[in-house]
Amino acid sequence: MKIIPGYTLREIAGEKMILMKGSANLDLTKVVMLNSSAELLWTAFQDRDFMKSEAADLLATNYGIDQIQAVADAEAWISAMMKAGLIEP
Repeated sequence: MKIIPGYTLREIAGEKMILMKGSANLDLTKVVMLNSSAELLWTAFQDRDFMKSEAADLLATNYGIDQIQAVADAEAWISAMMKAGLIEP
């Protein structure tokens, strides 16, 4: 999988958001907000291909969760990012 180029992670009013790079006028109707684990995954995989197992391993390592929970969380993040049109298979 790969994060689609053209998006950037920004902090606005204390919140982490994904925005289209170079947008002069922000369309806040299509903003994706990230929590800390989603931000970790976005930052880690922004510039390279990745597999679900890598996302799960990163979550397990950083948050001390078991592999079953890490895989479920990685799947949820991937699903949400695909639904938002931010990740391609």
